[in-house]
Formats: sequence, C-alpha cells, structure tokens
Amino acid sequence: MALRAVVAVVLGLLGVVCAMVGIFVLDGISIEFPGIIFGALGYYLGLTSRDRRSQILGIVAAALNVISMLISGLSEPLQ
Repeated sequence: MALRAVVAVVLGLLGVVCAMVGIFVLDGISIEFPGIIFGALGYYLGLTSRDRRSQILGIVAAALNVISMLISGLSEPLQ
C-alpha cells in the first residue's frame, strides 16, 4: 500500500470521527466542516492512488458529516 493511500485512509477515518463527534455534540455544525474537508481530501488522494477502499471511506465520511449537520440542525430549537 502506497503512502498516498495510507494518508487517504487516515483522512477518511478522521472525517468519520468528526461525523461521530458531530452527531453526539449538538452545539453547532462547526465540527462537521473539517470532517467534510477530511473526507474530500481522503477521496481525492484515494482517487489519485487508485485505492478503492479509501475512495469509499472518503465518500462515507463526507456523507456522514452532511447527515450529522442535518441532525444537529433539526434537533436545535427554533428561535
């Protein structure tokens, strides 16, 4: 496994961690933005290194962060 693929997997995992923290911490959506960026970078590095596993992990990380944003946005009371 190439170094670029390893970095892509690590970035994808960081994106998933940001999504999980964002789901359980309902103080805002600031943690999800770095998660989306980590997921997108992981996907890009996986794409350039032709590593299917890191591509899928990057897509999952970005999607989970978007879902986490929606959950935290819906659970806050309207002002």
